[in-house]
Amino acid sequence: MPSLTITDLPPPPPGKSCWPWTVATPPLPDTQPDGSPWPRISIVTPSYNQGQFIEETIRSVLLQGYPNLEYIIMDGGSTDNTVEIIRKYERHLAHWVSEKDRGQSHAINKGMARATGQIQAYLNSDDTYLQGAFARVADHAAKQPEADLIHGRCRISDETGRKVGERVGSIATFDEIVDLWDVWWKQRNFVQPEVFWTSRVASKVGPFREDLYWVMDFDYWLRILHAGGQVGCIDAELAVFRQQPAQKSTQPERTAAELRDVVRPYIFANNTLLGRSRRVRLQGKWLFDTVFREQAQRSVELHESRLRRWGRLAKIMLQHPQLVTFPPFRQRVWSALMPAPQK
Repeated sequence: MPSLTITDLPPPPPGKSCWPWTVATPPLPDTQPDGSPWPRISIVTPSYNQGQFIEETIRSVLLQGYPNLEYIIMDGGSTDNTVEIIRKYERHLAHWVSEKDRGQSHAINKGMARATGQIQAYLNSDDTYLQGAFARVADHAAKQPEADLIHGRCRISDETGRKVGERVGSIATFDEIVDLWDVWWKQRNFVQPEVFWTSRVASKVGPFREDLYWVMDFDYWLRILHAGGQVGCIDAELAVFRQQPAQKSTQPERTAAELRDVVRPYIFANNTLLGRSRRVRLQGKWLFDTVFREQAQRSVELHESRLRRWGRLAKIMLQHPQLVTFPPFRQRVWSALMPAPQK
């Protein structure tokens, strides 16, 4: 699809201005500086009842001024005004459909099955790309062709689009992304809209897992790095992640539990990408966060005595010696051994 300008698209709704309503990214030249064609970028938007946001999402993709874009929208049978909005832009889309699906991952997989781009990504229907994002990604891919996962910085906005923060991912290796405790949950994580990947690594790792509800994107990136994919980082904001009440990521406890389920087979298997000491430490973190905390909570609910609680703690430690590698566990043991304070 050739580069689009503001005049190629339907007029914005009344009262809307600036990017991507009345401002577009200047069109790129027909070829890259060395004369080679721009790599095709394929974007898939899974959608369901996001009519209040999706038009901004669509325009942020189409107005990138990028000369080799393939945009696919997979709607799950929305009952609001989503389909009406999509129809306004359908002549600029490579494909779109509105039909019942099995959820977000299924919609993404259906779209990616049609994607032909060397660079791929998905953008949810309440998030947006920033001006010049695709040009930056393509330029980085040309300068660092070995990169399989390319990311930038991600702007965090409130429901109205006002910037409330920014996240800068800092992960380059498999042993970093699998460490939820000291990497992912220490705000070194990627944020979904800022991440792109190559078709060559997509062919290695396969589709998104449809059995995951909250963290199919994390699992996908984890599999990319597990497959030996290299990470490339762009020092610029590429996208906006919109915080709004209806999004799935408002349930942190369930998200955390699913993350732990995803990393478990990697850290408990004899994984050659993790050294033995590193693997044991990760196992200790997982066991503390999952087994020990569950048993500690159970002890509290049963109103067990200090002695009984210590017995429960000792049994867990004997069953799972990896726990002693995790400092918070050692602190809990010390607290259990210390005499109760005198009243």
